[in-house]
Amino acid sequence: MKKCPDCGMTIANQAIRCPKCKYDFTDGQGNVQGVPTVSSSSGSGVVAKGTVVGAIMPMIMVTKDNVDELYADLKSKIIKRKTEFDHFIDFLENRTSWLTAPAELEGPLAFEKGLLIHSVGVAKQLLRIKDTLMPQLDDESAIIMALFHDVGKVGVEGKPLFLLEEKTTTSTLGLSFGGRSLSVAPTYTINPKLVHMSVGVRSLFLVSQYMLLSDDEAQAISYQGDMELIDGKENPYTMVLQTANKWQTKIYENEEVVKQYSFSSSVAKD
Repeated sequence: MKKCPDCGMTIANQAIRCPKCKYDFTDGQGNVQGVPTVSSSSGSGVVAKGTVVGAIMPMIMVTKDNVDELYADLKSKIIKRKTEFDHFIDFLENRTSWLTAPAELEGPLAFEKGLLIHSVGVAKQLLRIKDTLMPQLDDESAIIMALFHDVGKVGVEGKPLFLLEEKTTTSTLGLSFGGRSLSVAPTYTINPKLVHMSVGVRSLFLVSQYMLLSDDEAQAISYQGDMELIDGKENPYTMVLQTANKWQTKIYENEEVVKQYSFSSSVAKD
């Protein structure tokens, strides 16, 4: 155990931030008021008060073909909380359905890897818009909140939330297909053996076992999808995460909307 030099609170040795006063043990500084240092998805720098932030860059369309590369790039940006982040990622990738789960039962991402595609998309979306809406939001915090805002959809270890139902049909064209069974699109059901809780609550339950979150991050992960439950007391983290999630879900995961309203997008990695 160690004591925070600012407030004297006793905390775990591995903690990188004091949960009471937010003292940051990684650089020996507490919360800095005034001129914020901002890390963008393309670099870092200091944004002085009154500085006009540049135009929002085109959104990268996240697909099965590029999601692994974009996911690896996001993971490489975590520096200050790398140890605990890596431990959680190792748990997710090797002991849960994180890399294979769908994002939903029905819809454009109701297929294998849909959850990862959505999560990476929300992270890229948040990094894209935060310098305009909330430049003081740190890149690492943005990535952690966005990447894990729906992580509760993996269920828990040994009990995935989504169960795959393989359905097949036998061809009636015996001469052409020899009566073989033909695979059709997979469908999913909710695991009835999983203890019921909202996705946000389960997401916080999983993340908090491995990572020390600020109270702002915890609220964002828990309630960005259910802000009516906190009766108008949402913080800016929750609001900006919800905005990124909505833009990703309602617009950039709908090709027709992107085309209809001419939203700028790119298929290449930035």
